[in-house]
Amino acid sequence: MQPKYRLTLFLWITLLFTAVSPAMSQESFLTITGRVTSQQTNQPLPYANIGIIGKSLGTVTNAEGNFIFKIPASYSRDSLKISQIGYESVTRAVKDVQGKKNHITLQEAPIQLAEVHVQAKSKTGLEIIKEAIAAIPTNYDTSAIQLLAFYRETIQLDTSQITHTESVLEVKQHPGKEKEEGLKIKTLKERKRRPDTTLYTKDPRFYYWIQLNNGARNTLTSSNVFQVDIKRHKRFFLNSRNFKHYTFTLQGIVSDRERRMYVIEVTPKKKSSKAYIQGKLYIDIQSLAFTQWDLELSPQGIELENNRNFFWKSIGRMVMKASLKISSFKEVLHFDQYQGKWYIKDVRRHFLADVNSKSRHLENSVWKTDLLLTVTDIARSATPETKIYTSADSVSQKLNKSDFWGQFNIIQPASKDTLGTVDQKIDSTSVKKMSQATPVKPSNRENGFTRADTLRGKLTPLRTCYDVIFYKLDLDVDIERKFISGSTLVQFSVQQPFTKMQVDLYDNMQIHQIVYKGKTLPYTREYNAVFIQFPETLPIHTNQEITIQYSGNPKEPNRDISMDGGFLWSKDANGDPWVQVVCQGSGASLWWPNKDHLSDEPDSVSIAVTVPQGLLNISNGRLRKTTQLSNHKTRYEWFVSYPINNYNVTLNIGKYAHLQGQYITSDTLTLDFYVMPYNLEKGKIIFDRIKPMLATLEKQYGKYPFPRDGFKLMESLHAMEHQSAVSFGKMPEGDSEEMSTAPLSIVWHEVSHEWWGNQVSCSDLADMWIHEAFATYSESLPFAEKFGKKGEQEYMESITGQVIEQQPIIGVYDVNHIHYNIGDMYEKGALMLYTFKNVLNNDACWVEILQGIQQDFRNKTVCTNDIVHYINTKTNTDYTYFFDQYLRYTSIPALSVKYKIKGSALILSYKWIADVADFRMPIRVTTAREKFGLIYPTTQWKTLTLPNMEPTDFDVDDTQFYVNVEEEEIY
Repeated sequence: MQPKYRLTLFLWITLLFTAVSPAMSQESFLTITGRVTSQQTNQPLPYANIGIIGKSLGTVTNAEGNFIFKIPASYSRDSLKISQIGYESVTRAVKDVQGKKNHITLQEAPIQLAEVHVQAKSKTGLEIIKEAIAAIPTNYDTSAIQLLAFYRETIQLDTSQITHTESVLEVKQHPGKEKEEGLKIKTLKERKRRPDTTLYTKDPRFYYWIQLNNGARNTLTSSNVFQVDIKRHKRFFLNSRNFKHYTFTLQGIVSDRERRMYVIEVTPKKKSSKAYIQGKLYIDIQSLAFTQWDLELSPQGIELENNRNFFWKSIGRMVMKASLKISSFKEVLHFDQYQGKWYIKDVRRHFLADVNSKSRHLENSVWKTDLLLTVTDIARSATPETKIYTSADSVSQKLNKSDFWGQFNIIQPASKDTLGTVDQKIDSTSVKKMSQATPVKPSNRENGFTRADTLRGKLTPLRTCYDVIFYKLDLDVDIERKFISGSTLVQFSVQQPFTKMQVDLYDNMQIHQIVYKGKTLPYTREYNAVFIQFPETLPIHTNQEITIQYSGNPKEPNRDISMDGGFLWSKDANGDPWVQVVCQGSGASLWWPNKDHLSDEPDSVSIAVTVPQGLLNISNGRLRKTTQLSNHKTRYEWFVSYPINNYNVTLNIGKYAHLQGQYITSDTLTLDFYVMPYNLEKGKIIFDRIKPMLATLEKQYGKYPFPRDGFKLMESLHAMEHQSAVSFGKMPEGDSEEMSTAPLSIVWHEVSHEWWGNQVSCSDLADMWIHEAFATYSESLPFAEKFGKKGEQEYMESITGQVIEQQPIIGVYDVNHIHYNIGDMYEKGALMLYTFKNVLNNDACWVEILQGIQQDFRNKTVCTNDIVHYINTKTNTDYTYFFDQYLRYTSIPALSVKYKIKGSALILSYKWIADVADFRMPIRVTTAREKFGLIYPTTQWKTLTLPNMEPTDFDVDDTQFYVNVEEEEIY
């Protein structure tokens, strides 16, 4: 298992950006080379900034002060600027430096003390920092942009090089988009060199383990604190609640001729155990922008980092027979101004750790990692979708062979050809223009809703007049043409007499005929709704049926639209067809006609799928019959014997290997596992985890819901909770055990949907948190099972950074509201449930509630009010205020605390700041040194006296309670 070095966000405010297309395209360019040294010492100046005045293009010097800077030929009349904090900047005309080997010296700019009182006007370092924090929204660009960046990563263990990577990256960040969509990184060029392959041959798992996981991405994302409320990063030293742990000393003012900056030293207070960083900040006097940070982990920070993620580290020690302990971490961030906004310019990170492994004869071996990321160009208001890049792998090259990089700016290696030959090279800079299509604006709160959304999401009399009993799907899948054809039989019970009903089928799919009692019925279509006219009034309480014959090319997912579904047509690693359908957001009517509303689930479903011979189709339920047809096709007939929501009905077509087993408790549950044949050995590791996983889930939620249909788990093109046919996505590449177990968190999430989403389903997508919040909460269960409450707590804390807080968790009802950033249904919803568990403070009662919901709402559809009312009834307490705040409002509650020292006591005033007027959640705080107890705040001020305590002794348990905390000292 690879170490998860996502060091705590309190340390770095790193990057505030989004992304960049190559600004120079195919334009000719000029090359400027040189060396930058100190005028006083004649020593090289590493990481001095080189840029064109007024332009976004730039680079930095390497560790020996050298640089090669490539600029468009059209910049020939511009000027070059060379700068570094602590030195006076210089400018040179491009025409005077182009084509020469330049030697540029910078004059030291000492810190001035005499000017401090004049400029600072007697302000303290903390007061200046508060002003700089207030200016963050003005100073830093939070719009969607693009960056071009150079990234270098070098990892060593003692004298052995583990890896060396150099990349040119295109980075696109879209603030407000969820998870991976919010930050997209594309490697345009990359070269890697790894150590002697014998190291990996002898001990591959270990040498993969001591590499970084997503080093470039983590380096880029660690500055997101500029794009969200600082209060959300509870250990971040700029969070006002943590000011009490630090001393902020204004040391003086430094100038580079053009700009003067405050120099503020940050040091931990002596009695504080929660001051995790130390170092210096540089703040521009005019704009109050943070221009540079030189920070490192304090001793307390190192201790915290080594104690965090203990379950990952414990597993690492068990699996790898090794330990890795951080001894030092330093980071330098430098920002530069462009067109009135400040952007990250470069990031340097340095890790040191001690590695111990008795079996490998390693004792305090030094693990050293150096990361460098330099932004070389900025494109504001760019349209990332206007270009695509094609990859073309080629033969190895020398790392110092500069023509590989073309016109891209990189940071030169410190010495020539010390790294030998690369063993992997990527060149994906062949740029092809695409036609500019009009972006699709999905229906949501931002873009509004249409009649088509109402037709899909609202229960009108044309839908409530009947209740579906049974569907029979019969399909032929033509993979080569991406075409499906067949029929759906719909059996329904008449709830009110009617002559007209609505079913749903996407308008790109052709209906051939609709048959009722042997007669063809007339119908009309509006958007994706189909209105069927009957020749007579259908009497109430009768069962009827229609058959709809149809065909077409079903839609494929639009990756730019959240939760947009469709058919996935692909090939596996052997080149064989691999097909899947996913339609949770878009609805099952994209591929078969049905009453496409979550409130109406059929009691059972028959699914017959015909595919080319040699391929297997896996659908829901039990496989009842396989028929070899005369036209070189195979027909698979599956049957689902339980109620199922429409989007869960599925097909998975491919050449699968098949494992079988049984899970025996009081009953016997059949287990079927499907995986690509080339992943069979890795798949066995996941297959072996199924039984203990089901045992844990049953202990929390009750018996597996669908024993008659068995349990199937499969590798797939996309992870999805299809009922009794759960898929977890593609197995990652690599043969190590950690690669085999990588999908397990996804497996836990998707399998838990068998209870939350499949057995108990929401009746409107606006309440889909009932599916996703509980499934995300379930991801913590294996850690709670293995490591107890501490494991559960650490896992829940690890997901806090993924909360978005842009819209309420509950969506808009009656319009199929799903195509927006729904991420908070997952992580924020899970944190809400974890918080409520701790508010309840009774684990046995919590499990009773979870199992009771499953039992009392078994095979039913529910809404938020149903769940909240059930909890209130079971606990005999009204928690409506709690769920309203977390579900119906964007912000989470904030505990406002004001404190002062009176003699030897700490006097607290506290209250909740919340949208719900009567919010009154209890919460744990330190009521004595190193002792927690519950307090009961309301939205009105209360006072508490804590004897023999100081401000640094006081803390709020915002790990088990997902809240914000605002602290202020009163003098």
